[in-house]
Amino acid sequence: MARQLVEKYVDDESYQISQFATTESLKVLTRLSKILGPSFSVAMAGSKISDTKAQTELFGKAVSELTSRLDEDEVIALIKKLIDCCLRGEGKKINFELDFQGRLGHLFKLLKAVLEVQYGNFFQELGSIADSLQEPAPKEKSKRTATGGFGE
Repeated sequence: MARQLVEKYVDDESYQISQFATTESLKVLTRLSKILGPSFSVAMAGSKISDTKAQTELFGKAVSELTSRLDEDEVIALIKKLIDCCLRGEGKKINFELDFQGRLGHLFKLLKAVLEVQYGNFFQELGSIADSLQEPAPKEKSKRTATGGFGE
């Protein structure tokens, strides 16, 4: 079965994004997790706090955690891997060095679109699991049985 192409528009430019095969998807997700995982958990903790000062401190900690893990060669290789599943316009191969020269903002918008296509379903499911874990468990009514002891 051929992989489906998903069309996305980034800054009014059309891109066709094909989903990775399952094994490739898991490999890339593992690489992303190694880079983003620890800082993401700190950022998520900060999003649940209403105190602006504490949020700012946690955001700074998340950025620090992320930058401490960055290896420029790994990040560039991973970005290129993510962009490799894209075609521009009417099916033209992307020239990474030329198409994004002076347009890093556009590159990151395209990366966001790629991540939505590749992992949108996964993150939705993960979010619903996380939400269900945060909901308090329903309280059970205690059932007492008469034993014929004192006070019953």
